[in-house]
Amino acid sequence: MSAFSIFAAEQKTSDSAEIDALKKEITKLKKSAYHPELGEQMLGIQIRHARLWFAGEAQNWNLAAFELQELKEAFDAVVEQNPEHAIFQPQRLADILPAMTKGPITALRDSIDHSSKPEFEKAFDSLSAGCTGCHHVAGNDFLVIQRPKTPILDNLQTIATPPSKK
Repeated sequence: MSAFSIFAAEQKTSDSAEIDALKKEITKLKKSAYHPELGEQMLGIQIRHARLWFAGEAQNWNLAAFELQELKEAFDAVVEQNPEHAIFQPQRLADILPAMTKGPITALRDSIDHSSKPEFEKAFDSLSAGCTGCHHVAGNDFLVIQRPKTPILDNLQTIATPPSKK
């Protein structure tokens, strides 16, 4: 066996040990990282849901697209961090939430791409019904999601502004 072969074998063993140590460290960090509880995550979703509504009503399609993506990411985080939430047992939140929201999110994306306020309103109502349906499955029939009437936060301009001239 050449010196190079011995060195390569030793390097491979060293790399493998380092990779294993890093994987253990990542697992440890994930366990100690802050994870908001489900109710806190839902509050963030409620804010995104409202912002999406006001952006669509103002026909600010860029903002609506942004808020829809943020909303989708928030739903994904709920599923990732609470896949087996006790409130849904024996069903899984990781199965229920995507089933309730995937279709409406796709319809919202299409309505935004078409800049269609009537399609947007219909898809938004469908998403709200999906959210309410998920709450129903969880035994929380008192959580009914609807079109917002007043912005929760009013410091975000929803009316589209023309692009600035350079």
